[in-house]
Amino acid sequence: MLINPFTPAAIASAPDDFFGRAEELRTVETSMRQGSVLIDGPIGIGKSSLLSHSILTMEGFGTDHRATSVTAVGHRDVRTVDDAALLLLQEFVQIDETQRSAEFRVGVGIPDVLRAEYSRTGAEIFRYFQEGRHLSALQKIVEKRSLPSALGEGELLLLCIDEADKCPVAIARLIRSVLTYTQQQGVRSVRFVLAGVSPFFKDIVAEDAGVRRFFYKYITLKPLTAEDSADLLETKFALVARDAEVQGDQLKIHPRVIPRVVELSGGHPHILQLLGSHLVEQENEDPDGIIDSHDLEGCLRRVCYEDRAQVYEATLHMLDLEGRAEDLTELLDSGRAGFPTRIEQDKAVEAIGNEAIQWFVEHNILSPRDGAVYGLVDEFLRIRLLLDQLEKDEEIREVELEVLRQFAARSSFSEEGDFEDDIRIVDEE
Repeated sequence: MLINPFTPAAIASAPDDFFGRAEELRTVETSMRQGSVLIDGPIGIGKSSLLSHSILTMEGFGTDHRATSVTAVGHRDVRTVDDAALLLLQEFVQIDETQRSAEFRVGVGIPDVLRAEYSRTGAEIFRYFQEGRHLSALQKIVEKRSLPSALGEGELLLLCIDEADKCPVAIARLIRSVLTYTQQQGVRSVRFVLAGVSPFFKDIVAEDAGVRRFFYKYITLKPLTAEDSADLLETKFALVARDAEVQGDQLKIHPRVIPRVVELSGGHPHILQLLGSHLVEQENEDPDGIIDSHDLEGCLRRVCYEDRAQVYEATLHMLDLEGRAEDLTELLDSGRAGFPTRIEQDKAVEAIGNEAIQWFVEHNILSPRDGAVYGLVDEFLRIRLLLDQLEKDEEIREVELEVLRQFAARSSFSEEGDFEDDIRIVDEE
């Protein structure tokens, strides 16, 4: 049984699991010194991973940064500013019902020099808690925890919320209340770091346009570069091949598989991990000592109709509701037949007009690329559309296999040929 180092369902925060994003990471590091930061992008693009890895970096893991952080996860039951405050409050303190007081959790503890002062406010915070005045309690704690006597020189207090798109209105009110309050107290070291599916920042600004001034940088994540995508795949497949060798087996990776997977994924981190994971599973289920395009064929349907079925069904439903389904069909018809999808900008405008193109860009379906062309943010949306269309035809099986084969074996990187140049991805040393 081969090991499977691919992690499509996990947040990649540890250094060994985090690939690419060097520029985005530097942007987060430098921007936090100036103000709050917002990270957005489509589902599965790596927002949570960048947030988590940035926190490690800012807390001094392998760097000279200094920060203390708490991280909460938004959800749709958060409707009021007190609901939003409670998300962070629960990460800061634990309530002692016996002592009728509040204590800082491990990792965000109060320095000894402030313990006497803090103990005097513990009962007050407990009372706020009991009365549901969570915003007042959070403001009091943040003020105490971010005073110069509580933080080291140059240290920041990071209030991080992932899945912020689930409750943007409440979060907008929270940001306004907490940052206005702390800045009025002379505290300049508090930062909010938000991550969520775009375009949630529009919802925040729609609720309170003034919140925009608190954010120094707005980062929209795009797919990984081809180089970073290939690095991820090569590194993880090397682990699989080495493990097979330890077990006394030989595993080869066809040299065209990695560029095909990179192209099919469009650099989308979640899909890279999904395809890599399924390729390993495919080899485990039907071992022949080589991972090649035959293994890749079976992965395509799995991604479209199992792993990411809800994503594509939600997107297709949105297109129908917004009257954009026909626009997308015409847009794709105006592009080239090969893969990945490439649509010249002038042809796109001619096909559906600037307003429709802007809508697709804002909803993370279309992405501008170098060379005056557009591409799809998620190439598998196009695969799903094609497979859905084939399901309506009479001769499903024969045509479907041809489409799968086309995607698996005829990307722009691939060429006709046999497997004479098979290679095994291992460390020759």
